[in-house]
Order: sequence, then C-alpha cells, then structure tokens
Amino acid sequence: MAFVVELSRRLLAGEAPAVVGLDPRLSALPTSLLPDAPAPDRIAAFYQRVLPALARHVPVVKPNIAFFECFGSAGFAAYESTCATARKCGLLVLGDIKRGDIGSTAEAYAEGHAQWADAVTLHPYLGGDSLQPFLERCHPDRGGLGVFVLVRTSNPGAKDLQDLPIEGQGRALCDAVAAAVHRWGQELPLAEGYSPVGAVVGATWPAELHRLRRLMPNAWILLPGVGAQGGKVADLAAAFDRRGLGGLATQSRGVMQAFQPSDPDWLAKVEAAAEQFAAECRHVQQLAARAK
Repeated sequence: MAFVVELSRRLLAGEAPAVVGLDPRLSALPTSLLPDAPAPDRIAAFYQRVLPALARHVPVVKPNIAFFECFGSAGFAAYESTCATARKCGLLVLGDIKRGDIGSTAEAYAEGHAQWADAVTLHPYLGGDSLQPFLERCHPDRGGLGVFVLVRTSNPGAKDLQDLPIEGQGRALCDAVAAAVHRWGQELPLAEGYSPVGAVVGATWPAELHRLRRLMPNAWILLPGVGAQGGKVADLAAAFDRRGLGGLATQSRGVMQAFQPSDPDWLAKVEAAAEQFAAECRHVQQLAARAK
C-alpha cells in the first residue's frame, strides 16, 4: 500500500505522528546482548528485541543506513534484516539514505532501496532529474514510495548553503527547494490532501517552520533533531493541520539510548521512552488543532 495512504490512515486512527530513528552505536547496545558476537549480529539481535516494543507506540521507524554500512557487507545485511523485521512488526520503514545522483545512478539506488523501505530521504542538490527515478516510484501504480527531500536540515551548518540568497528572486536556497518539493508533489496523487513528496525540516529551526509550511502546503514534513540536537516537539505545531496530519516528529537517541548498557531492564526503558515520545507527539497534534 502507498506510504502516504497508510500513514494517513494510521494517524487518523489515533496513532502518534512519531518516528523513532534507528542509529545503532555499539557503545550504546546492551552489554548482555550477544557480547561476543560480531557487531552486525549484535545490531540485528537488538532490533529483533526492540522493534516489537516500538510497534506498540509509533507507526514508523527510520533506520539510518550509515550506522549499518560502516560494518561493510555484513552491516548492510543487518540493515536489510532490520527493515524486514520492522515490516513484520507492522511498522512503516523510512530509510534514511539521503541519496541523490545522476539519472542512471539514481535509478539503481531507487530500484534497490524501494525493496527495503516504504519511504526514503533524498537530497536535491543535483536537481530534479536526479530524483526522478524515486518520484516515478511514488505513484501508487509503481509501489507508492514516499520520499522526503532535504529542505532545511537540523545541523548548525545548514546555514552555510541553505540560507544563501538567490539572486533576483528575493528568497533563500532552502525556499527554492521547498517550492520544488511542492511542484513535484502536485504531479502525483494526493492522500488526505498530502503528496508522497515530503520534506525534511529540522526541528531545530521552529521559527522557519511556518514559512516553509506555507511553501509546501501538501507535503508531509519530517522533523528530525528532537532531543539530543535540541529540538522540542512542542515547537512543531505549525507542521500539522487540524486533523493532526502533515508532520512527523523524529527522535533517535532519546528513545533508543534511554538506558545504561549494563541495565538489565533496558528493553522496558526503551519502551517507556517510546511511549512518552508518542504522548508528546499527540500533544502537539492537539496544540495544532486548537490553533487552526
């Protein structure tokens, strides 16, 4: 089923607009979990335990491929198995891959990653043709992939390029990318008023969220940077409509590292953190509904 159709259905049914990032760090894994096994095996085992618990509280997980690829082919196999486990648990998988390349290379990326994830993150620096193979797969007849294009990233250095003014247009580069996201999305079917072409806007820039939402009225906005990077869920109401749709807050370390590695109750603490995060996300939906 198309990512945006299923996502809308779940949120309208009461699930939280929450995404938990999967960024495995060996130093943060439970010390009791396969302590003598190779790193990729420990990572896969960790998510086999964690994902059923997360599925009780959030609809989407976001595995960051870099934390798997750094372990080579076995690490990539752990990425594949983690995506498969998440889907078996009923979770939607948003592959944090940040791809974007010339057409033939993008086609290869799209062919592969559409197998493992229901949605992916993309960067637009090479222009629209570099995203086209992914956009083609956004159509329901081609699998209904969701894509989230980097518009305003959560890191402090985002200003180095994303704030650059465009000569003669009176707007910044990130605003031009937001306008392109809206344009690309209008070429595809909408679900509950939203396109499968979404945007990444860091939760660390809440003052800019209002402006970017106006530029992308039909885009799902993925909001990374909550927690360790300083973003706050309560500041993100501008991303949501009065029904609670349109925004997806994402947190990684605050949920997945909510325990000390030696703690025997680590799984319970992860689940408690996921439940709390989901509650915060439902609260921001309520704030949005009252404001609109």
